[in-house]
Amino acid sequence: MGSRKVKLGRVSDVDIRLLRIFKAVVECGGLAAAEIQLGIGRSTISTHLADLETRLGTRLCERGRSGFSLTNNGMKVFKALLGLMHSLDDFQHEMAALHGIVSGDLNVGMVDNLIWDTEFNLSGAFAKFSELAEEVNLIVQVLSPDELERRLIDGSIQVGITPIMHQIDALQYKKLFNETSYLYCGRNHPLFKRPDEDIDDVTLSSCSYVRKAYTVDAEFQEKNDKLKHHVSAFHVEAIAILILSGAHIGFLPERYAENWVDKGELRAIRPSEWCAEFQFAAVTRKSKSPAPAETEFVRCLLSAAGIGR
Repeated sequence: MGSRKVKLGRVSDVDIRLLRIFKAVVECGGLAAAEIQLGIGRSTISTHLADLETRLGTRLCERGRSGFSLTNNGMKVFKALLGLMHSLDDFQHEMAALHGIVSGDLNVGMVDNLIWDTEFNLSGAFAKFSELAEEVNLIVQVLSPDELERRLIDGSIQVGITPIMHQIDALQYKKLFNETSYLYCGRNHPLFKRPDEDIDDVTLSSCSYVRKAYTVDAEFQEKNDKLKHHVSAFHVEAIAILILSGAHIGFLPERYAENWVDKGELRAIRPSEWCAEFQFAAVTRKSKSPAPAETEFVRCLLSAAGIGR
């Protein structure tokens, strides 16, 4: 198929529909996973892919018992497709904005357990945005900070809510709130009943420590380097479970840990020394003309943080 010359005409509605199906299959990692997202059967998806390959005159992907993979040309088409979809979205947003309508898709990514940060009214931000942007198709995902950065850069999410571990030139950051974390151990850990004055750095370094499995800032990395890494985790909830097991120590946000501290399930270790401050931000990709939905949502986040009122 790749050797056949095809004269490509204008991109039609049919082409765009087939390209959207192809995009979904790639992002899902195969036809089986794409069935649920697309709401159509695997055989129908396969037929649509074959139609698209015929229209483009090239094999886009290998699919079968050996699994799903893109061909070289398929990779090129997918990369060009992302640019096309972003341009279409931008056009739709601009046309809606002419009439004062906030519409289109808005993909938001955030780290887990933000609901425990009582100084940041995240649920209020979503409530306000829903009032102002009823026509927006809102998609919300919980991701690790590293994954959030990757998704923001490739454009698959438009707004991220995440701690600032480092700043990337392609992204812009609007600060929201600060979060304090302490080093904790569980009730069944050997250090739980030991006084802080009897716990030195050598003792801490002998304990199994749950490391955050993503890039952290230089100040927090110094703390990591002093402790022995046996376990890694991407999300706050996973870290909490490991600490509560009594087998490991690790950092948790103060507000998040309060519930277990009050119940006697967790305790902070030398809190005046072993603490860390993380600054959270609304993160977007730098753009001369961000979509109205993106702008409006960031405004709602800043308002929820008590900024810009």
